Amino acid sequence: MAAAGLTQSTSRPARGGWLPAGLPGAWLRAYIAIWVGTLAFAAIVALTGPTLAILAHEHARLALSPDLTPSPGAGHVLVLLALNLPVAAWPLLLGVIDAHRHRLSRRLADMLLLACFTRNVLWVGAALGTYGAALLAYIPQLPLEWAGLALGASSWLVQRRRPLIVPLHERLVWLASTAGVLLLAAILETVAVPHQ
Repeated sequence: MAAAGLTQSTSRPARGGWLPAGLPGAWLRAYIAIWVGTLAFAAIVALTGPTLAILAHEHARLALSPDLTPSPGAGHVLVLLALNLPVAAWPLLLGVIDAHRHRLSRRLADMLLLACFTRNVLWVGAALGTYGAALLAYIPQLPLEWAGLALGASSWLVQRRRPLIVPLHERLVWLASTAGVLLLAAILETVAVPHQ
């Protein structure tokens, strides 16, 4: 009896310290999926010929010119953070409203997450397929933005599989991590793109 109890307690997975349980694996899966989607959309636009590229160009209307890039400043960084944080962090709310408790609400949350993130990935991929290498100098922050987006997605991927409520401190770690990564992305986007 004592040996069975000892085996049971030692076989339980150890907590990851301050990181929410399951975060690294869920984040990696989400990050890879976001990049695969981005590159797939870029390839589709690049390979389908001018019609789709023209549509993407008309939608994006990107001005790839150092003369039109905003000057670096704290205000620009904060605006970028304010725009990107809600897009990446809203999946944390799915656990707060108990979307993981019922099969139908889980499926609806999955579809909403997929639709929202596909929209972002679709347009970035379409812009890459349309503008090609000329766009790369204007998106040095993209790996960090996608990391923040993956953090948001991973919060739902972990919450939807847990039988217990995710503790508040774990939600705060997710939110702080997402905000931190997106702040770095905003700084990079502000200072590392071509300027006049």
